[in-house]
This record gives sequence, C-alpha cells and structure tokens, in this order.
Amino acid sequence: MHLRFASVVGVSLLATAACAPQFDLVIKNGDLIDGTGAPARRADVAVRGDRIVAVGAASGRARRTIDATGHVVAPGFIDVQGQSGVTLLVDANGESHIRQGITTEIIGEGSTPALWTRDTADRVALDRYHLQYDWTGFDGYLHTLQNRGTSINLGSFAPVAAIREQVLGMQNRTPTPEELQREQEILDRAMQQGAFGFATALIYPPASYTHTDELVALARVASKYGGVYISHVRGESFRVKDAIGEAIDIGRQAGLPVVIYHLKIGAKANWGHMDEIRAEIEEARARGVNVSACQYPYTAGGTNLPATLPGWAQEGGREKMLERLKNPAERAKMRRDVEANTEVENLLAGATFDGIQIASVPPDKDQSIVGKRLSQIAAERHQENWDTLFSILIENDGRVAALFHMMSEDDVKTAMRYPWVSVGTDSDARRPDGPLGSGQPHPRSYGTFPRILGRYVRDEHVLALPEAIRKMTSLAASQMKIADRGTVREGFFADLVVFDPKTVADTATFEKPQQYPVGIETVIVNGTVTVDAGRHTGAHAGRALYGPGYRRSRAAN
Repeated sequence: MHLRFASVVGVSLLATAACAPQFDLVIKNGDLIDGTGAPARRADVAVRGDRIVAVGAASGRARRTIDATGHVVAPGFIDVQGQSGVTLLVDANGESHIRQGITTEIIGEGSTPALWTRDTADRVALDRYHLQYDWTGFDGYLHTLQNRGTSINLGSFAPVAAIREQVLGMQNRTPTPEELQREQEILDRAMQQGAFGFATALIYPPASYTHTDELVALARVASKYGGVYISHVRGESFRVKDAIGEAIDIGRQAGLPVVIYHLKIGAKANWGHMDEIRAEIEEARARGVNVSACQYPYTAGGTNLPATLPGWAQEGGREKMLERLKNPAERAKMRRDVEANTEVENLLAGATFDGIQIASVPPDKDQSIVGKRLSQIAAERHQENWDTLFSILIENDGRVAALFHMMSEDDVKTAMRYPWVSVGTDSDARRPDGPLGSGQPHPRSYGTFPRILGRYVRDEHVLALPEAIRKMTSLAASQMKIADRGTVREGFFADLVVFDPKTVADTATFEKPQQYPVGIETVIVNGTVTVDAGRHTGAHAGRALYGPGYRRSRAAN
C-alpha cells in the first residue's frame, strides 16, 4: 500500500514538473536590436530569474509572455552620466529615467552621496527631502540604496571635488605632499569599496582649484584598480581644445581610459568647429589613448547659477561667496573678470543674459522668476543685467539652478554621428508631483533617450536605429566597464526595453519639462517588469553596481 502511494506521488510530481513553466518571461514577435550595432532581426527573448536564457525561437512555457509585434526589443539603456544619487533615495521609482528606458545609471561626475562625510554631506538636500544620512563609506551608500530599493541599477565614480573637500575644504591652493597622500588614500579606499573610477567636474570649485599634476596623481590610483577617468573638462567654449587636451594627457600619463562628459562647444563664436575636436580625440586614439565621450541631445546645458562667477568668488564656500556678492567692490571685480574672459570657462559669455534661464530656486523663495531669462527678469525689475544676476544669487542664498542656451543644433548632430560618443542625461530622476516636482528642470531629465530615437533617428535620420541603440547600450557598457549588461545575449542580465519605433518621442520641452515620453512600452530590470504599458509597476529590482576595484579587492581577500 505504501509503495503504491509513493509511486502515485512520484508520477504526480513528474507531471507537475513537466507542466511547470520553463521561463519566467518570454518576449515574442519583436524586432530585436541586440545592442551590437547589428541590424534588427525577428527573435524571441526568454528570461529566467534575472538573466537572459534564450535568444531566437523560445520554445517552452512561460509565466508571462509579452507580444512585441511591431515593436523593437533592445537592451536597457545605460545613462553614463546620471545625477540621481540623492533623488533615488527620495523616490526609488526613478520615474523620469526608467520611463525613458534607462535601466542602469552611473553617477559621480561632480558629487556623490557615496563620499559624503559628517562634515561634507549635502545638508540642504538632506533637510529638503527629509532624508537621514545613515551610512558610512562608499560601499555603505551602495548598500543603503540597494536595501531601500531602486528601480534602476546604479554605480558611482569618486569625484575629485568630494575627495578634495574632505582634505582641503573649499580652499583654492595646491595640496601639500601629505595632503595629496590623504586624497590618494580616500580614492584608494573608494575604489576598493566599489567606485568605477575617478571623476572631475573642472569648472566647479573646489575641483576647479586643482592642477593637472594633482589630477594625474589621483588618476593613477584609479588606474591601479582598472578604473576609468571621466571628466567634465575645464572649458567647453573658448578653450575647449586645451581642456580636452588636458583630459587626454591625464589618461595618457595615468594609463586609464578617458570619457569626456557631454561633448559640446559653447558660445556662438565657437560654433562649427566640432570636427576639430573630433580630430584631436581621434589623433589621441590613434596614439593608443582610450578616449571617448558622451552627449545629451540638446542645445542648452544646465547647472547652478553661481557657475557664472569667477572661481575666486566661490572660494571658501557659499557663505563666503554671498559675503563677496554683497560687497560693491567685489561685485565690480567679478564683472570685470568675466567680461575680460579670464576664466577657463565662461558660461555667461557663452550663453549671454538672454540665454540664461532660471530653472529652480528654493521652495520658500520667489517662484515667479522660474522659467524666465535673466534679461527678462532684469527688464521687469528695471535693473541692469549684472545687478539682477547678483540680486538673484543673494535673494536665494546662492541656491539657484539655471539652463544655459549656448550650443548649436548642427554641432549636436555632428557629435552624435561620432561612433565613440554614447548618451548621458546629465540629470537626476524626477517625477512631476511631490518633492521632486518643483522648479522647471532641464527636459533631459525626462526626454534624452526618446528624443534621440524619435527626433534624430526616425524623423531626421541623423543615426540609423541599430547605431543609436549601440551607443545607448553596448558602447556605454564598454566605456564604464559594466559587465554582463548592454547587449541582448544569453547569460547577460535581463535589462530590456520594448518600444514602438513609429511613436517613440520626447514630450518634455524647456517651457514644460516635466512630461514623460511616449512610445516606451515595457522596461525590464534584472528580469522584473518595471514599466508595463508605459506605467511604473512599483517594482524595485535595480541593484547597486560595483566597479573593478571592488571585485579585485574581494578576490584578493
């Protein structure tokens, strides 16, 4: 009797196993563009757990099947220049990025919560968003992000500004040998704890106070761990060639790859020379320097309004800057220096007062100026432009974000065609409502990737679709040294996006920036459907990503 019962149970288990789904998810009937640059082909993609397990004809049952007829299936997009280190702690959904198809984001160009200390943490952000700073160390932040949940995979670089601030504060001077050693130790520890490499944003203090020798010494630390050097170079308008030359030289001396962030040429007087920049970069590549770039598809940049001031005016931090702004003699000197174009970067000369648009001020300040150009505000106040600039900074305690309309559409298209240029939003993930919905941010927060797919691929034919996808995926993964992502391939992580090539488009504009794109139907992160029929599912399947030093240090221990 017992034997007969056992055999019946065994047959039942075998039948159950035979009926169990072979896959968790299958995407069928789509036009697969796999991220390598190869043309589209009809293929199914099967997922089990967090990995792609079959590409081609997927035979077998699945827990869920998505019919992608008439749609493109591609690797999830990789944002090589994100800024969502804080906003993903505020809203783990990462709405404005995940709805673009972004599944992986790399932060750390100029700042990162991963290098905060008790003395250097961004108290303004912590207070504004009611966040607790409750982690220690670079990997402590990554663990915190993962434990709280995130819809997007996220990794970080270690920026020189954060390193320098721990050692020198906001002082404008060369570090002593002992201080440089401390900086190197901070970077060494960050690399071991997961940093992807070393980063510089060289138009902003205190990074702008560095000299090339200091940067080379730090880049060599990142190189030791197989890291990458990323740079917002020291000038992007009147001295852009020299600034890119410095970045190339740092990579050459330190022996590590270089990625130039948001490749562009600012100021109308400089437009039309993008191919000279290409020649400079490709000459370096021919000499064996691994240098490439990224860009965003807009003719305006965005940053903080104090970036219009000379570097010396910001020495000592925000309070010292505000003291100088209230001193008529110091204000006059700031104006003279900017008009004489003495700085390596001159955003005001590049954009002019007509091209600088206020993006945000603190929530308790006058919101009526948001969205307006400085020249318009000056006219309304019956002030001179310079007085309006200084007044706005003082009135808002220096906490003003702005858009700088200073690039040409032809240069944007020219750079987009270069095969070694990937895509970065240079933005944080937002949503139109709640604490992240304030101000009038740059539309790139919502529209970067769909803008390329719609406007520049489908409508204007600047790029072929497979090439655009390659730039957004496998090229980006290669630049950042991200393993097992960026290509639809068996064994790779199941980061995928399904979109309609006939309708995909950005809807965010400079006038109405907080609008989601259209045509991005499904986004899958580590095998989990996170955007379904264009809406967020609430899933938080993203992961903290760790750079090569983390892997090497763990292997050695």
